[in-house]
Amino acid sequence: MASQADRYRGRRSHPLNGPNGLEPTGFEEWWMRARESDRRGDTGAAITQYEQALSLLRADEEDHRAADVLRHLGSVYRGRGEVQRAERRYEQSFEMASRIGYINGMADAANWLGVIAMGRGDFDAAERFFADARRHALSNNHFRLVGAIDLNLGILANIRGDLNAAMAHYRSAQNQFYDRADHENLGLVMNNIGLLCADLDRFDEAARAFDEAFALARETHNLLLENAIEANRAELFIATRRFPEAASASARAKTIAQLRNDRQREAEALKFQGVIAREEDALDTAANLLTEAESLATQCEDRLLAAESARELGEVYARKQAWADARSALTRALQSFLVVGARIDWADVERRLAKLPSPRPASPAPAVA
Repeated sequence: MASQADRYRGRRSHPLNGPNGLEPTGFEEWWMRARESDRRGDTGAAITQYEQALSLLRADEEDHRAADVLRHLGSVYRGRGEVQRAERRYEQSFEMASRIGYINGMADAANWLGVIAMGRGDFDAAERFFADARRHALSNNHFRLVGAIDLNLGILANIRGDLNAAMAHYRSAQNQFYDRADHENLGLVMNNIGLLCADLDRFDEAARAFDEAFALARETHNLLLENAIEANRAELFIATRRFPEAASASARAKTIAQLRNDRQREAEALKFQGVIAREEDALDTAANLLTEAESLATQCEDRLLAAESARELGEVYARKQAWADARSALTRALQSFLVVGARIDWADVERRLAKLPSPRPASPAPAVA
């Protein structure tokens, strides 16, 4: 996603005006103000400021900066869970960059369109976008973007169950960012390496990767990445059955997501809170949390997260011996995992479905005299 980490977003409110209450007057001032609002998670101010910056460029259709502003607007909307608006901004950015021959802009926009496609589970389209983006980036020696695309390709391979390919892509991205002292993106890679190590049950290695990622997030003042790491630590603590630590980490992740108005990452935190409640035998609470997580993920068009939430909900109903509800939730999960091509996950859900008692045949209607 640009990275897995790109799954976590949100909002805080800050004043719109600049120092001494003076509003910016030119493009560069609006652009810098928008970037600062964006970094600290004030998405409402960022949108207003990016739009103001864009309005100052509209008279010049050949200005490559307009493609950059459109792309950043897309990312703000994506972080807010407004996927269709985000996609339209990325498409506008790509169209403008293509028209004026702005190669880096074409590569950046194609990369983000790949992220949108991956979130929807359209992996073939995502792979095409990433391939185009990488080709454009390499043709213009845009190696920082090559690293970001390698990271996204690693995520794609991970979802498809090709863990060796995923690690190879992550290490390639890690080398690109390390060579350029790009600490912010290096933190994203370490976060994803931590996730993959957790998937491989290399828990100590995963914890070290998350710690390194967290230090880099703090160094670069990246609240988005902190949110991602807290969510991933929650998952790691759940895997090692350290539920008090998992509860603390998921609560922090949810708080940051709500501050950043990030419904997608709020859904992720709700999913973890539901799993923790289930493992502590608070089954009704778990069912409510996981139902909310699935609904919110569906609204954000995150099919994979919705499927994960449905799978965990199915397990809750199975423990309650509500077999019809369990079968319904697991079937929703199976269908979504099949659509997105998440092989490991759909095999897991098939095993869970096979363990459920067979549904009883309907009783025949009484004979009518």
